[in-house]
Amino acid sequence: MTNVIRTLTLLLVLFMLGTPSLAADQSEFERIRDLGMSDLTEEAFEVLEKKYPNENWDAYRFPRYVFTNDSVEAGYMIAVKEPDLLKQFKCYCFCDAMDHEHLLHCFVKDSERRRIQFDPHGAGCNICYGQAMMALLWQEKGLTQEQMQAGFEKRFERLIEQFGNR
Repeated sequence: MTNVIRTLTLLLVLFMLGTPSLAADQSEFERIRDLGMSDLTEEAFEVLEKKYPNENWDAYRFPRYVFTNDSVEAGYMIAVKEPDLLKQFKCYCFCDAMDHEHLLHCFVKDSERRRIQFDPHGAGCNICYGQAMMALLWQEKGLTQEQMQAGFEKRFERLIEQFGNR
């Protein structure tokens, strides 16, 4: 019986030691979800610089509209470097009416050819580039696609309530 109590006590202690980490992860997830555009942009650029320190961004030949502001630029940089990430999510500006199948299409029409064909939609939509930056930051924190999806649904819950979750 004492071995059972010791084992249960040990398990309880180990669980309690692990709990702050889980709480910290949840707190970081929520912090990123609730960031304003300026902070989101700053942190996204930090991640891009860390992941792609020697990237020749000029080689992508971004159109002029990409340089509207830093947030837009970050969104397009994420699109060219992390297309598989952005393909996992619908966009919450509901641009599916424009035949956008996923968030990547807000920035890139076609990337199958040798040269990327950009879509100007992402340059004029703070939901699109904000969502791209959140996805990048959450990915860096090791979140799953399901966790990120839940974060987007929470962030954009008012839009979902107003327009539905198409």
